[in-house]
Amino acid sequence: EVNACNIKYMKTRWGSCNVRTGGINLNTLLACWPENCLEYIVVHELAHLHEANHSPRFHAIVERYLPDWRERKKMLLAFKPL
Repeated sequence: EVNACNIKYMKTRWGSCNVRTGGINLNTLLACWPENCLEYIVVHELAHLHEANHSPRFHAIVERYLPDWRERKKMLLAFKPL
């Protein structure tokens, strides 16, 4: 369950998640990227509410909802302004 979602400029991250509070933050720069990049970041941060680290279990959660997450991540990194 997400308790709060904040949109703010972040210099070094596309998004972040606070597992303790259930809050996620999204970078304002995502508005400049394709929608599927934003969707990847949202799913990525929501997956952290179930698995705090980037373990195989975490990636399985992301893959369940976005089977093409690797392609989306590559696209996001190709445009990376950070």
